[in-house]
Amino acid sequence: MTKAHWILGLTAVWALAGCYHYVPAVATTSPQGTPVRAQLDTLSAFELAQFTVNNIDLVEGELVRVDAGDLVLSATWVQAITGNGYPGNGWTVRIPETNVTAFEQRRLSWWRTTIVVVGVAIGTYLGFDALGVGESSGSGGGGGQVPQ
Repeated sequence: MTKAHWILGLTAVWALAGCYHYVPAVATTSPQGTPVRAQLDTLSAFELAQFTVNNIDLVEGELVRVDAGDLVLSATWVQAITGNGYPGNGWTVRIPETNVTAFEQRRLSWWRTTIVVVGVAIGTYLGFDALGVGESSGSGGGGGQVPQ
């Protein structure tokens, strides 16, 4: 496999990472381990490791379970109303279901993925073509004799 193929492959993998979107879901019917996002009605505070984050209105993570009216999430990201975000590092957070105004599941968008992959492939091809990458140079002939 040539270097150009490796670059194209890595670019496609990178592009696929941005092809997700969130769709409305019901917490009680979502399977455990599903990537989710919860928009909160009332600003909350969560303890993550050695510090407490305040004024949180958005939590992203994986659904662990629904327990006694609380959503239990393994947080990957928490965001304050000010726009500041903090990595959740997998710490478990409990959110009362009554405090959740929107609950969404993260899903792969096949349309976005197709558009990005085709666009990246065409762009990469045109870029390599413009730079002349992959073309062989010289005729390959000649006997290697030195003129006298």
